[in-house]
Amino acid sequence: MKKLILLAVAGLLSFNAFSQGMEFFHGTWEECKAEAKKENKKIFIDFYTKWCGPCRAMAKNVFPLPAVGELYNKHFINYKVDAEVGEGPALAKQYEVKGYPTFIYADAEGKSIYEGSSIGAGDEEGFLRLARLALGLEEKTWAWYEEEYNDGNRKTEFLEAYFNARMAEKSMPPSVDDLWDLYNSYPEAERWEGKPLQMAFWQAKYGNKFYELVKSNKEKFPLLKDDKNAVAWFCGSFYNTMREEDSKLDEMIKGFKADFPANAFIDQAKELYDADLLRFQGEEAKHVVQMMAYKDKYGEPLQFDFMVGFSALKASELKPEHADFIRAKYTEGMNSDPVHFFSVGAYAYLTYKAGKADEAKEVAQKFAQEAEKYKDSKKSAWAYNNIQKLLIDEAPIPLSY
Repeated sequence: MKKLILLAVAGLLSFNAFSQGMEFFHGTWEECKAEAKKENKKIFIDFYTKWCGPCRAMAKNVFPLPAVGELYNKHFINYKVDAEVGEGPALAKQYEVKGYPTFIYADAEGKSIYEGSSIGAGDEEGFLRLARLALGLEEKTWAWYEEEYNDGNRKTEFLEAYFNARMAEKSMPPSVDDLWDLYNSYPEAERWEGKPLQMAFWQAKYGNKFYELVKSNKEKFPLLKDDKNAVAWFCGSFYNTMREEDSKLDEMIKGFKADFPANAFIDQAKELYDADLLRFQGEEAKHVVQMMAYKDKYGEPLQFDFMVGFSALKASELKPEHADFIRAKYTEGMNSDPVHFFSVGAYAYLTYKAGKADEAKEVAQKFAQEAEKYKDSKKSAWAYNNIQKLLIDEAPIPLSY
């Protein structure tokens, strides 16, 4: 009988252990993180206040449920934080808590691992779903991202993921207003360094929100003092006037000089813009000449390879010394593993235009076998056909697209 009673008690204890709800860690925040490291678990934080009705509802109706306890106890160290007592206010500020209850899912270092919003009371299934999403056990669908965004989620990690999801779903890149929201999602102290600072600088176009930010905080944007970056920055706004009347560009230049009177690179940016404009006008040969003249005067601007590369391949007339200089831009792709076949064709073409027909043929012979992989490729047709022409001592043809 005694043995039977012991077995019954053991079974009852086993059932209770399985059916119990969430277990919460009692200790300091640092001790909580140490426990998470020790048990190799994530951390779940319930931010609550004593006066919060939805907080009491979660504690009474959801936290004690067996399914909730099974999932949360297995994967998390669960931690309750009164946001108005002890460590609470500092932790609530750290996690930017704006309502109660707020649920935070973090790693053992305390870094958030879930970019979704989790404010307010919920039901069992919703609460379980939050945990699965945070753990990566449930896929975040486009509908989830859309719902989160429409509900007002503007956390940094979420916005970055949302823009990527929207691009994949709708091929819709973030607008300036979207990126302005992203910039402002960073804590104030972090906006003047690293990624946010770079984003603010390169998204600034004459007259937009980012431009006003740069104009009002010139000393915080050191790239304005660097010739290549400053020139590229001013040119970024010039390109926006490409389809406008010339008066629009003149107005912009006057505005730049009024807003940045100490900046010495505005006129230089105008020179680069005038030179680069030729490629948009179908004047490839003139474009190469003007860009090479700019290079000789100021050095290579940012994205010089991209600016001048295609023009050199499309120009029917090309100075040999220019072709010789530009062909070096394609050596990295030609020597990569696997070979970038377009670079092979470009290098061979420019070698020929540099007056080195024998060397161009040697390149064609070296990559003749590789070229056969691209025989039926529409994308590589230009490079393939020129390799074939060089092999039989015919002149290669300019790029036509």
